[in-house]
This record gives sequence, C-alpha cells and structure tokens, in this order.
Amino acid sequence: MTQQQLEGRIDYYLDADWDRSVEGMLAADAGLFRPVTTKTPDFGYTKSRVWLRVAIRNELAEENRWRIYFAENFMQMIDVFVARDDGTIENVLSQDPTSGFATRPIPYPELVAPFEIGPDETATILVRYWSGGSSELSFSFETADSFAAISTNRTARNFVFYGMTMLLVIIALIAMLIFRHVVFLAYVAQAGCTLLFLMHADGVAFQYIWPGLPTFNAFASIATGSGFIIFGGIFARIFLQTRRYHPRVDKLLLAMILATVAMDLSAFFLDHQMIKKVLILMALAAIALNTAAGLVAARTRFKEVRFFVVAWTGAAISVVIMTLRHWLGIEIPQQFEYDSMRVVMVFDATMMGLAIADRYNQLRQSRQRALKASLVEAQRNLVLNERMRELEEQYALAESMAKSRDEQLYNTVHDLRQPLHALRLNVRKLIAGKGDASDSEETIKASFAYLEGLVAQQLERSQEAHAHDEIASHGRDGGEDAGLGLQAVLASIHEMFLPDAREKGLDFVFVPGSGEVEIEPLVLMRCVSNIVSNAIKYTTNGRILMGTRRAGDTVRIEVHDTGTGMSAAEFEQARKRHARLEHNRDTADGHGYGLAIASELAAKHGMRLKLARGRRHGSGVTIEIPLSRRASAAA
Repeated sequence: MTQQQLEGRIDYYLDADWDRSVEGMLAADAGLFRPVTTKTPDFGYTKSRVWLRVAIRNELAEENRWRIYFAENFMQMIDVFVARDDGTIENVLSQDPTSGFATRPIPYPELVAPFEIGPDETATILVRYWSGGSSELSFSFETADSFAAISTNRTARNFVFYGMTMLLVIIALIAMLIFRHVVFLAYVAQAGCTLLFLMHADGVAFQYIWPGLPTFNAFASIATGSGFIIFGGIFARIFLQTRRYHPRVDKLLLAMILATVAMDLSAFFLDHQMIKKVLILMALAAIALNTAAGLVAARTRFKEVRFFVVAWTGAAISVVIMTLRHWLGIEIPQQFEYDSMRVVMVFDATMMGLAIADRYNQLRQSRQRALKASLVEAQRNLVLNERMRELEEQYALAESMAKSRDEQLYNTVHDLRQPLHALRLNVRKLIAGKGDASDSEETIKASFAYLEGLVAQQLERSQEAHAHDEIASHGRDGGEDAGLGLQAVLASIHEMFLPDAREKGLDFVFVPGSGEVEIEPLVLMRCVSNIVSNAIKYTTNGRILMGTRRAGDTVRIEVHDTGTGMSAAEFEQARKRHARLEHNRDTADGHGYGLAIASELAAKHGMRLKLARGRRHGSGVTIEIPLSRRASAAA
C-alpha cells in the first residue's frame, strides 16, 4: 500500500502534553483523532508528539510478512504499535535519542518496522513520534519482496551519486598534493560536507560512518549543512580572490561565514528544531551571496569565473525547493527534494571542478604571455644592466680617486652621489616591473647621457690633476663657460632645479637683477646649486625664491624658502662637514655636505656665505660677492 493509496485513510492527534498512552489512544472516542488532509502527514516544526492511526486489512492470501517503510533516516523518538483484534498490542519499532543503529529491527538506512498479519486479518497501526525537526512522515506498507526491491534500487541509485562525487573529491585531493594550492582543500571541504549532508539525509551516514553516535546523528544535519555554507564561502573567497578584487563582497562573505559559526555554537544552548529551520534560510542566503559574488567577478573576469557562476546557480535551485517546502508549506514530495539535491550535488561538484581546471588553464595561458613579455623585458634589462655596470665602474673609479686626493675632489663626488643613487633606484624599479616601462626607460636614458658625460668630465680633470700634481677645483680656464655672467649662471641653475621643485609641488621663482660680477661659472654653479638643492630637499610645501641685488660694494645672491628654517646657531652647525640638523632628519635624507661645500667654496674664492636675518618662516641664505672682483678679473 503506497503513500498515495493511504491518502484519506490516516488520522492524527497532536499530543501537546506528551501524556497519552497507547492504550488510552486505542480506547479514545472517535472525535479525538482527525483525518490527515495533506498528501503526507506534515505538521511543520511542531513541539507536540504526533500520533498517527491507520486501520489495515491483509487482502493477500499468500502473504503475511509486512514492512512499514518510513521515508526517514532518523527520528528523535518513534514507536510503532500493531493492535490486533484479539486485544494484543505489539511494539514492532521503538527508537529514542539513545538508540544506536544496531537497535533497529531491520538494518536499513531508513526506518522500517516489520510485522506479521494473516490473510483477511485486520489490525490498527499506531505511530507515535517526534522528529526534532520537520514533522513530515511519509510511509507505505510493503511486502518483504517489494521492500527488498525498493532497497536494492535506492541503494544502487544512492551509491552512483556518492561514487561520482567521491571521485571528484579524490581528483581534487590529488590536484592539491600536486599543485599545493589551498583552493583545492576548500573545494574538498565543501564537496565533502555536501556529500555527508546527503548521506545523513539518506541514513547511510548513520549506518556506516557513526552508527554508535545517535546523539550526534540528531545534530548531524546542522553540522553538515553549516559546513556546506562555511566552506562554500571560504571557497568563494579563495577562488574569486574577493579580498584583492572585491573587498566589499569579501566582507559580506566573511560575515556569512561568521554568522553560520555563531549559529553552530548556539546549538549548544538553543532548540535544535528552530536552528534546523533557520539554517535552511541561511543556506539560501549563502548560495545567493556566492552566486552574486560570482556575477560581480564575471563583469571583469568572465572567463575565469563562468563555471563558478553556473555551479552556484544550480545549487540555488535545490535550496529554493527546500525553502518552499519547509517555510512556505508548499507540498513538494520529500523524495523529489532529495533527488534534486543529489542531482545538484553531482552537477555542482562537476562545475566547481571545471571552474578550478578552467582557472588553471587561464593561468597557464597568462604565464605563457608573461613569459614572452619577460623575454623582451630581459633583453632590455640586459642592456640597462650593462650600462649600469659601466657607470658603476666609472663612479667607483672617481670615488677611489677622490679618496686618494683631497676634499675638493670628494666634494665633486658628493655632487654626483645623489643623482646616481636616484638613477640606480629607477633602474632597479624598472627591472622589477614597477611603474610605466616606456616613460621610465626614456627618463633613464636621458639621465644616463647626463651622468656619463659628467663622470667622464670629472675623470678627465682628475687624470690631468694627477699628471700635474694639482687639482683643478676652480673650473676650466678659458673655454665656452669662461665668459658666462652671473645672471646667466643663475638662470641655468633655475632651469636645472625647476623640474625637481615642480615634482614636489613647489614654486621655484628666479628674479634676475642688474648686478654683474665676474666669477668662475663652475664655482658659482656648485656653490648655489648646493644651497638650492637643500632648499628643495627641506621644503615640503610653499615656494623657493632665488634672485640678486646690489648692496653697496657687493652683489648679493639670495635663496629663500618656506621650509623648516634654522637659527643662527643651527646655521653655523650646518656649515660643518657631516653635520645634519636634528629636526631635518625625518624630512629628507642627506650626508651633511651641501652647506659645507658651499661655505668652503665661498671662502676660498673671496665670497661670504651668510644666513638672512629677520625671517619668520623658512630660511634665507645669501652669498655676497665683492664688486672688486670685477676689477681684478679685468686686470
């Protein structure tokens, strides 16, 4: 007698106080029981103990062995009584929260109550149960042979699904050992929880995995269901790289994971029945969130996440069916719900596996493209490294010669050190693949041309100095620079440092004057350049002003800035070699040579270096050049 044939023949009673006995229920008046009006007995997530009553008659002349086959793997409490016409009552199935799998009269994943009834005999079947979850209880009356056929078919069908999923899990484990990527572990955990959830729903887990743990078996749907949500969220975060590409989505996924963990922990204090019902909604929300995360990623990385989106869309269908059945009360056969879950499980596991395989294929193609680009990059870097090596050798030679000579030559090496250091960092940055390659390469080539010429010029002077046992620290005699005037030299300095000032967001203004005085251009350029360089280095915002004015019998060059400023005592300290002001150490790097070099050059060539007084903000440095130099130069 199938469930369809039982429609309209089942009566029920909800025992809210749990005080009814089987004898009392058999003797109760006709008005106590009410007919079940749904296809299967289903009273929602009730806390009452449910009584079902069915009157039967054996119409088969050659069959007296029967089975009551319940489509449920586990009940917190269930008793099946057979009341015969002679007044005897037989308890053919009795299970409670402490009953292990071995206590079942028939070792089958789902509940089965065996009993005997002779041909043409009648009996009343009473079923008393409480589920701890949904109260739906679908059952049928089967002969021993028909039950054996059902058992064989269901076992074969279940293990086909289990075998396919376990095969995918094993493949993922092998891939994890080969590629050593955590995404495979997350996939295995998610697929494993899904597999355990279905095995628990089918009763197979209680039969083969934890047969002696009935208490855990009552909790297993919460553990495996929440595991599916948690590891599904972890897999989504790792596979979609949401922390890197979609931080807001990542926070939502993390919140869902933490909320599920909190739900698991609350199971130690709250009613399991309500937790199981809420967990269905959480599963629906989690799958919707994972699908939405995949769609967000697909907007920019469709090829990488296409199978991921398809997989979670399929999983959403199964959870929607569960939600319609358990929350909205829509009559959906339990067998259809479980079959949809099995199909979705295999489909979902397959799509997730394809998603991982597709991701690695995309990565392989990306690596091939990167390899081709790296070959071009390597050739360029080889040329740059060679030029860098040659320049380093020239610099090392200049530094060695500077150390073997006096401080005048070392001053020039100091002038080279800072731009050379900046160039070295730019070259390494370009080789490491940071920044815009085309712009950086053009800038580096221009810097190479400038520095190589400057170093070659210095080496030529140093070699001449060794040959004549003197150092030409005052510049070249004659030549194209000998006739440069004061204003022309300052204009050149302004053009040279203007890009550095603009890069820091500073205004660098040059106000030319009418005063002229003859002085060696290289000496003046080195002296003023060190002062301007310091002004730019220690000014974080504002402006820098450079100009000349005539004051009595001198021409004064002034450089003013809006930087950190310094007192007269600090100015005298800064004029010493290797001296750096304490409040400037965090503003910029330096070696303590700039102002010392300018001061020494000024003193050596008849000029005076002073600190401008009366400034409220920043610093002002002046170089006074006597006009008498004009006459001596003319003589």
